[in-house]
Amino acid sequence: MLKAEFVHKTFRPARSFGQELWSLLKKDTREDGVKAVRGLNLEVRQGEILGLVGESGSGKSTLGRLLGGLYEPDQGQVTYEGRNLATMTRAQKIGFFQKVQFMFQDPASALNPRLTAEAALSEGLIIHHLGQRAQRREKAQRLLAEVGLEPAMANRYPHQFSGGQRQRLGLARALSLDPEILVADEPASSLDVSIQAQIINLLLDLKEKRGLTLVLISHDLPLVALLADRVAVMYGGLLMEIMPRNLLGQLQHHPYVQALWASTLGQEDYILTGEPPDPQNPPPGCPFEPRCPEAKPICLTPPPMKSQEPDRFWACHAR
Repeated sequence: MLKAEFVHKTFRPARSFGQELWSLLKKDTREDGVKAVRGLNLEVRQGEILGLVGESGSGKSTLGRLLGGLYEPDQGQVTYEGRNLATMTRAQKIGFFQKVQFMFQDPASALNPRLTAEAALSEGLIIHHLGQRAQRREKAQRLLAEVGLEPAMANRYPHQFSGGQRQRLGLARALSLDPEILVADEPASSLDVSIQAQIINLLLDLKEKRGLTLVLISHDLPLVALLADRVAVMYGGLLMEIMPRNLLGQLQHHPYVQALWASTLGQEDYILTGEPPDPQNPPPGCPFEPRCPEAKPICLTPPPMKSQEPDRFWACHAR
C-alpha cells in the first residue's frame, strides 16, 4: 500500500542571504544539516502491523512523517498504491490524507489548545467537506465513545483532559476521516505504565474493528515484538534489519539488533560502548561501525542489504 524507495531527508539550518553568499564565494558545497534518513527502502503491507524500532535520533519518527506525507523526501520517493506522493494531483493528495493519518507522540502539543474536543474532531471533516454541522457533531460524539471518552466531554478543551485522555482524543482525531493506514508515533511513551497498556489495547481493538493497517513507531523492542507482524530496526538513519516477528531472537541478527535484544533479556555479555552516530556527520559506511564489536575494515563502506530467510533482510558486512 505504502512504500518508501531510497528516501533521504536532511534538515538544514536556516541561512541568511549573507551566509549563502559567503558559502558560494568559498565554493563550499558541503551538505550540512541533520541527515535523519539516508537512502532507505521500506514497504507497508495492507492489514499488517509494521513495528518501526530505534533509539532517539535513529530517524524513525522522520521516516514515519515521510510515510504519512508530512515531510517530502530530498531524494527518492514515497508511493501510495503505486502513485508518487510528490507528483499527485491536488485531488489525489486530498484523497491520500483521508486514507493515511498520523497519531503524534505528544498530544499536548499536537492538539490546538483553542479548540474544544468536538471542534478538533470536526476540523478534518470540515477541511475535506464531509457532512453537515449536525452530522459532524454526531460523529464527534461517536468517536469520543469509540476511544473510551464520554460524549459529554465534547465541549472540553485539551487542558481539561488528563494525559491518557488527550492521547485518546488524538487517536479519535486521527480516526475521524476513517483512514486505511494509521501511523502511530510512540503512542504511549509519555504515559504511566497502566495507561500505556490501555492505549495500546485500544489501538489493537480499533485496528481489528476498522481493518486498519498500523505503522507502530517505538523505541520499545519488546513491545513491538509482542504486537507487530513485522519488525524494522533503524540506526543512524538507515535500516539495520527487517524481519517477521516470530524470527526475533531466533537467528543471528545484525550486531545492533543483537545488542538491543540482549538488553531486553538482561544479558550483560553484549553491552554496547560508545555513543550513537552524529547525524550531522555520520560514519562513511555502516553507522554502527564505531560501536560494533564485530567491525571489520570493510564496514567503512556502505553495507548491502542481504536476504536468506523469506521476508528477512539485514544490512551487514560481518554477517
